[in-house]
Amino acid sequence: MEKQIKDLDMNHNFEFETCTPEKLGIPSQSISLFLQRLEEKRLSMHGVIVIRHGKIAAEGYYKPFSVNRPHRLYSSSKTFVSAAIGILADQGKIHLDDKVIDYFPEYAPKDPHPFLKNVTIRNLLTMSTPYTEGCYGLKDKNWVEIFFQTQQVPSHPGGTLFSYDTAGTVVLNGIVEKVSGKELIAFLRPTLDKLGISKEIWCVARPEGGAWGGSGVVCLPHDFAKFAMLLLNKGEFGGEQLISREYMEAAASAQIDTQVRMHEPEFQFGYGYQIWRTRNESFAMVGMGSQIALCIPEKDMILVTLADTQATPLGSDAILNAFWTTIYPQVQDGKLPENTAAYDALMKKIAGLSLLKPLGKAHSEKQSLYDGVVYCFSEPNRMTLDQVSFSFEEERGTMRYTNETGEHELHFGLGKHVTGTFPETCYFDRQIGVPCGREYQCSAAGAWFDDDNLILFVNSIDNHLGTIKIHVHFSQDWVMVAMTKFAEWFFTKYDGIATGYAEKAIK
Repeated sequence: MEKQIKDLDMNHNFEFETCTPEKLGIPSQSISLFLQRLEEKRLSMHGVIVIRHGKIAAEGYYKPFSVNRPHRLYSSSKTFVSAAIGILADQGKIHLDDKVIDYFPEYAPKDPHPFLKNVTIRNLLTMSTPYTEGCYGLKDKNWVEIFFQTQQVPSHPGGTLFSYDTAGTVVLNGIVEKVSGKELIAFLRPTLDKLGISKEIWCVARPEGGAWGGSGVVCLPHDFAKFAMLLLNKGEFGGEQLISREYMEAAASAQIDTQVRMHEPEFQFGYGYQIWRTRNESFAMVGMGSQIALCIPEKDMILVTLADTQATPLGSDAILNAFWTTIYPQVQDGKLPENTAAYDALMKKIAGLSLLKPLGKAHSEKQSLYDGVVYCFSEPNRMTLDQVSFSFEEERGTMRYTNETGEHELHFGLGKHVTGTFPETCYFDRQIGVPCGREYQCSAAGAWFDDDNLILFVNSIDNHLGTIKIHVHFSQDWVMVAMTKFAEWFFTKYDGIATGYAEKAIK
């Protein structure tokens, strides 16, 4: 039996050791089958890491993603906030049954509703605020303040009903900042250093400043995995108890029921302190788009996934179910005999991983008829398209279009992805509400469903993840363009349907 994580001698420069899966009791073919299941589900994956006994059994990244590329964690960030709350509680600077409103008297209504007045830190940790809907939005200037000043009337006492709401995490993050005097990552830095987490980690800021710990942590894949090891080992790392065992055991336990308010099968097992319970007495950090760190104490095992499954309903559910039905049943207590053929097949599969592409062929027999034709849109449309044209080369194409922000060019691969930038500069980057003034990194691929129908997948691979799916139906006389965007607060104009008519051909 390999040493348990808690017994390993770890220092601030800790890096993972990699073994064959068989040395860790995992058949290589079970990991290959897991990756195959993800492909069959058409999931837009970015990375997968399988860890057992503190060692990596296998990891793979979907090009252009890599082990050295920082990745947004979205709501898995919430568990970092929970850890910070646990540290403050361990230090005696806060208590979980403190009234939240007492920390923000400057935001308190003159006559607060009793349900709001009595909500506690523990209630926020368990996603059981007195509200049934989210409190803040993109137009709000202070997300902590709006929790107390919202026009939404509390409907029930805090602590009685699970209702997923990042606003509660925002307030917890505000408490961390107010009590410690430091931004979230800065406060956690001593703990992160002991975990060997890199200096690459940072957090997107809220409109009023301060970290958006509910959604904004950006870090390297191994950083995410190292933090998950702290959870799996109940706050202990390298022989040191970094967060009290009492807090971490409670955080990873079912503190409130989720069966009524959650519909996904994998999220019916309860919720702890910003941590999801899962089947087989396991627990997980889960972020939008399937940023997952699944901890399985029974097997001393962690599954980490990075992805952007916003375009796939129940994407996280599909990933977890694939793991439970492929890898998990095959894990053995001791080492397995080496299986060179299965291991080589796994390595070959990992080497070939790349972003999800649209189904279809790389070329159309009629594409030359549509190459360079300018189509004009006379009717108003949600995408504000004025005109569009396409050009096609051997392995890539270009969509040229004009909309309300000007003239743009979007480059895409034919039958493959090509990386570039998305031709808009109005979106956010390091702080919500502050335009970044640069174009997001993107990867785009196209395929012909048939000779008249082109499908494009455009993926933001930046600090804000999202996808635009585009269907273009060509005729020499007209074109139909349909766009669907799957992104939080950006790509807003890239959603709708419009028909344009040929103006002229340019060669």
